[in-house]
Amino acid sequence: MSDRRFTIQSETRAINTIKTSASINAARDDIQAPATSMGPSSAIAATAAATGIPERRPSQAFFRRLSMSMGTGRKSSMFPSSNQPLPNTYRIEPDDDYRFRPYKIQAKILEILVEELKGETYNPATVNELVKTVSRSVHQLMKNLQLPRYKIIMQTVITQKFDQLVRIASRCLWDQKTDNMLSVNYETKDMIAIVTVYAVYFE
Repeated sequence: MSDRRFTIQSETRAINTIKTSASINAARDDIQAPATSMGPSSAIAATAAATGIPERRPSQAFFRRLSMSMGTGRKSSMFPSSNQPLPNTYRIEPDDDYRFRPYKIQAKILEILVEELKGETYNPATVNELVKTVSRSVHQLMKNLQLPRYKIIMQTVITQKFDQLVRIASRCLWDQKTDNMLSVNYETKDMIAIVTVYAVYFE
């Protein structure tokens, strides 16, 4: 009778203990059984299903970063690219050696106009291509000068010559200490070409 009373009093606790141990043993059997025939990923999934822990799968972003870092032809986003802007230098004026000086560039632009317009006649059908050619040559000249922290704006005008007066005016808001401009005129028998270059220094 004493054994029976003890069993009745602790019946609930014993049942819970037996169920818990049985579930643990069943989970272990479920894990060990497929682990021998499945891969590591299957074993992890079985463990998560048996223990009630939600399965966490790697996201697509993780595989994308992994493939980029292993060298699939694309650069990894973890490394800074060479196209990123340089940090600010907090300079409010350019160096004297790299200042835009119109008198040093004016003669070179005039040489470009003479070279490009030599032997050309005004033709409304081809004047657009001529303007583009002159602009590209002047743009390449300005790039070769390598003036740091200067924004270059160019304007090229080619018109037919009829003994008329041509004037081109412009207004700009800039700093007179650092910004400057130049204008070069060239005339042939039937054409007038005007190239204007603006150099604006930015901090």
